[in-house]
Amino acid sequence: MSRGTPRGGLFAGLLVGALACASAGTDVREYVLTSLDKADPRPASGARVLAIGPVVLPPYLRRLEIVTRVGANELSASDCDRWGEELGQGLARVIAENLAVLLPALRVSAFAWRDVGSADYRVSIEVDRFERMPDGSIALDARWEVHPRNDAAPIAVRSVSLTEESAGSGPAALVQAMSRAAARLSQEIARTIPATST
Repeated sequence: MSRGTPRGGLFAGLLVGALACASAGTDVREYVLTSLDKADPRPASGARVLAIGPVVLPPYLRRLEIVTRVGANELSASDCDRWGEELGQGLARVIAENLAVLLPALRVSAFAWRDVGSADYRVSIEVDRFERMPDGSIALDARWEVHPRNDAAPIAVRSVSLTEESAGSGPAALVQAMSRAAARLSQEIARTIPATST
């Protein structure tokens, strides 16, 4: 397990960012990814279980500040625009909600470690890139594995590189475009779940 920023250092960084926003007369805004339309909350009795997780992000995306790429080797983290939840957890949640819509015969859980023993399938996801690029588009590069019950060898290993255009330059448009990219990733994953391919 990789080590993150010490809690005190993270708090100090957030405090400095909040003070910078306040001194500039700008409120700190928080955003979350959104999913497709909600699935039927009443899954069929005896439905197979699909667990999503873990979702692993590169270290530079494991922060509350929204990160954009401004050059090939340069990133910018916003002081005022932040995630309302950890991006990895938000992506897991949204993919689970999307798959519940796309694969209604399955009961989908967002966090594999809660259901790994009882899940019929588990999808682990590794994200290499999920950010706004210098041209304003959103890039999502991800690899996933589909494991059967008891975490046996994967029955599917896939990767995808997605690009989604943003409708504007502000953070709300960025997050909407990222949500659309997450929906497209969900569709790709849905095609690799056995006996439920679309």
